[in-house]
Amino acid sequence: LTGHLVFSTLHTNSAVETVTRLLEMGMDPFNFADALLGVLAQRLARTICKNCREKYHPEKAEYDALAYGYGEEAFAKLGIAYDDEFFLYRGKGCDTCNKTGYKGRVGLHELLVATAEIKRLIQARASVPEILKVAVNEGMTTLVQDGVLKSLQGATDYKQVKAVAMK
Repeated sequence: LTGHLVFSTLHTNSAVETVTRLLEMGMDPFNFADALLGVLAQRLARTICKNCREKYHPEKAEYDALAYGYGEEAFAKLGIAYDDEFFLYRGKGCDTCNKTGYKGRVGLHELLVATAEIKRLIQARASVPEILKVAVNEGMTTLVQDGVLKSLQGATDYKQVKAVAMK
């Protein structure tokens, strides 16, 4: 409210949960909503080793798990069909990655932009599911969705996404 840009960290499971946690800590919802630009949540997932990464055609159950994690309706909009052309990546394990199949980390991100509707919900002390629904409808990509996309690109795998981004 003083014109200063503030960056801070707070341990929560998502960007939306950060908003409700700050309100629970006693922040005034009107001042907070007025000053808020956005909230960025981040998790680090292990990266599939580039030296031993291989493509594979997963079982339908693994495809279905990706779709479920992403949100089946939203995943359908991506237009990614389960067919002979669908593949994912995994690390076989090599000397470079000490036989783990992973080397390094990749960030999974979720950016909640403080739009007029999000600010209105904050002022009304809306619940996490209510704010999340509006944020996703306004185009926010969740941590899990970002992780699924990075799994499809071969940066990480769904096992890692589940480990770091799902409760």
